[in-house]
Amino acid sequence: MAARQREPDRTDAAAVEEVLAAARFRIPELAGFHVPRPRLTRGMARGEHLPLVLVSAPAGTGKTSLVAEWARCRGNTGWITFEDGDTAVWSLVLDGLSRMGLEVPTPAREATGCLGRQRLTSLADAIARVPQRLTLVLDGPELASLELAREIDFVLRHTLGRLRLVLVGRVDPVLPLYRYRLTDTLLEIRAADIAFTDEEASWLLRRSGVKLSAESVRDLNRRTRGWAAGLRFAALALVGQADPEQAAATVVSQANDINEYLIGEVLDAQPPEARRFLLDTCLPDVLLPGLVEELAGPGAGHTLGLLSRSNAFLEPVPDQPGAYRYYPFFRDLLRAQLAYESPWAIVDLHRRAARWFQRAALPDQAIGHLAAVGAWDEVAGHIVNGLMVGRLLLEGSGGPLSRVTLRLPDDLEQAAGQVVRAALALTNGDRTACAEALAGARLRVRAGATRENPVALSMSVLDAVRASTADDVAVATRLAEEAERALNGPRPELPNRSESELSALVRFSKGVVMLRRGDLERARRALSAAAGVDAVRSYPAFRAACLGYLAITEALEGRLARAGRTAAESLELADTRGVADRSPAARVALARIALEQYDLKSAREHVAVALLCPVLKTDPVCRTITEGVVASLERAGGQLRPALARLEVAAAGAEATDPWLARSLRVEAAKLSMASGRAELARSALEPIEQSDDPEVAAVAAAVYAEQGHDAAAADSLAQVRNGEPPLSARVTGLLVEMVWESRRRSSGRTRVVLDRSLRLAASEGLRRPFREAGPSVQRLLSADPRLLSENRWLSHPGKVVPSPADMCPEKPSGQQVVEPLTAKELEVLRHLQELLTTEEIALRMFVSVNTVRTHVRSILRKLGVSRRNAAVRKARELGLVSDHSAAAS
Repeated sequence: MAARQREPDRTDAAAVEEVLAAARFRIPELAGFHVPRPRLTRGMARGEHLPLVLVSAPAGTGKTSLVAEWARCRGNTGWITFEDGDTAVWSLVLDGLSRMGLEVPTPAREATGCLGRQRLTSLADAIARVPQRLTLVLDGPELASLELAREIDFVLRHTLGRLRLVLVGRVDPVLPLYRYRLTDTLLEIRAADIAFTDEEASWLLRRSGVKLSAESVRDLNRRTRGWAAGLRFAALALVGQADPEQAAATVVSQANDINEYLIGEVLDAQPPEARRFLLDTCLPDVLLPGLVEELAGPGAGHTLGLLSRSNAFLEPVPDQPGAYRYYPFFRDLLRAQLAYESPWAIVDLHRRAARWFQRAALPDQAIGHLAAVGAWDEVAGHIVNGLMVGRLLLEGSGGPLSRVTLRLPDDLEQAAGQVVRAALALTNGDRTACAEALAGARLRVRAGATRENPVALSMSVLDAVRASTADDVAVATRLAEEAERALNGPRPELPNRSESELSALVRFSKGVVMLRRGDLERARRALSAAAGVDAVRSYPAFRAACLGYLAITEALEGRLARAGRTAAESLELADTRGVADRSPAARVALARIALEQYDLKSAREHVAVALLCPVLKTDPVCRTITEGVVASLERAGGQLRPALARLEVAAAGAEATDPWLARSLRVEAAKLSMASGRAELARSALEPIEQSDDPEVAAVAAAVYAEQGHDAAAADSLAQVRNGEPPLSARVTGLLVEMVWESRRRSSGRTRVVLDRSLRLAASEGLRRPFREAGPSVQRLLSADPRLLSENRWLSHPGKVVPSPADMCPEKPSGQQVVEPLTAKELEVLRHLQELLTTEEIALRMFVSVNTVRTHVRSILRKLGVSRRNAAVRKARELGLVSDHSAAAS
């Protein structure tokens, strides 16, 4: 009875074994969420003639699904699935070949180890005799035995191309792959190839019931590196979420399934030595040769090589030979596991990594590891001793070094800590906090510390940058010169980049200070040098600021075209890097350029943008020039007294700290007074600065004296203008004064010659302001020459061509014609009418009396055959005398 009961047991066992065998030798079914991969299956099809295909990638990357998809689309393909612990490789291979119809010379049950040469030869001969090619997929075998690998290689080479093996696994076999690569008889599909594209990731998510935007899919796929299992687990976690878009941002780091899968399938599947290596080396972002030995001991380099070949979510770093990094999600898991298993080891590993990076002259990485364990005194010491405060300033508050140092505690007692805090305050625009931190650092510096001490040198540079826009210009000048001497004198050995960064900051500070002093040539040289330093090209905010101040300098010199290009480059650089609001200098420069070219609409627009920048209020140069432009715009709108009051308040505020800037505001007040025909007000504005040797002051003073008939005084002032290289506006103003003299001598020929010289000089830069804001005497002379506008069309309107008298009345097909051509003055009045200006405002703009304007208006109405001003504007548009947009900025 007992025997009869045991027989069914053996039968059942055989049946179960047969079922398992059938599953082992059958091509796997594809899951319902399987994503077709035609880009990869087509690639496998193109390698149909090759004897060996290797699909090698980490766990969960979809290797088996990919090959199964490909195998199901072709015939005569065998499949063997290897389970953990399967060592009888030949036994399974022979069984698989037998199931494909091959009469194997050696029974599968006898092939428990290696076959030996005789049986290998018989097998190769049997395969070579089959009429059609055999393709056999081996999914997951461990081909770690050299003898076994040699035997498989022997069979592949001696079957006359009748056998094709497709090896699928997480670890590369020990086959001589180099030989197959050399003869181009190997097709390899690696992790980078099998990684899901954004489109494939989106398809997988949709098949799992998750719909995300293209941007969210791209972000999720980037964080998983196209890892199929990670995407699948993320999809499962997102199903049913109320807001999958928001949840997708954190699903990878918070999905327990992902972490459990990685621990079970990857980390715990490693040998103990490799597992310990993974945990010991997970803290650095990049594993470099030498660093792994520092962290994991001798032989770690060999372990790294083995892991890289075993697809342990480890990838080489582009452009860094020998360097590797873990996939981000795997690195985060390793760090969490290290904190769970060996929390006491973390501090030691960070400090060992920091020491190695410091020896390797990689201070950024060293600082990052020290910050991770809260070694803040050491962090500050590394920054200051490495003279990296320059980088702190250049990167700005959002830079990587700044983000690390923002966590510095307030209670650091060493001088280095105070210096770093001063740099951080300066990056945030807090000059007061910077000065306080520098004062604290000085108290902590040892007595007798020399200027070449890293702390002292760093403080000198920081103080120069801080003072360039904060202190009295005399103090700022002294500090800039001291920093320049400290940098050029004896100092610690500097890395080339650190030296360049500090040099750029000192040059920038000097350039701004020279600009505040009115020494435009030295300011231009210093700012050009700062912007041109190679090391600052990776700091867009700083370079944009340099170019912005350089544009202001060039605009003040009268190099308007060059200043416009420089300002445009500054804005383009700032806009493309998202730092447009860091400095208003470029906008202020463009506003000044537009004013000098009398494009008042553009000037208003640029000023409006500049006024939105918070830094404007604390920047003496930008603030002063902005006040001047705003006042000019107010005067152009008929508000002379508010404009003069604005300039007086601004000049009084700048008098004590910035004498040259205050003087420039008084010059602006004199120009505006002259433009309004108020020579006495202009003279009053110049009285506090009349003894200055500034050529701008001298030129405006000469114009005032000439207007009042004081020719001798005007001649004395003009003599100062002719000395050296005065700005363009001063030279043009001087020529206009000479024109007034010649007209008084009744020398019309000479008057015209001088006028032509001034026009040619101004035309090169589109400088219109000296002509549009000249005093009444000059305006009368300009108005008296009917050829002036037709011969100098650029003078009438920025960026537009003023029609000549012959072109003013084109015939219209509707019969609308002007009975009598409009004069140049009438056209100018017509454009002002289009701007909806009052009679008084037009008179102020044109420097003529109100009665003269009324006479012109009556003449225009008569010639156009209308009775009202708005009808005249409409008729003029119909006739093409003015454009719909010609009211832009007159």
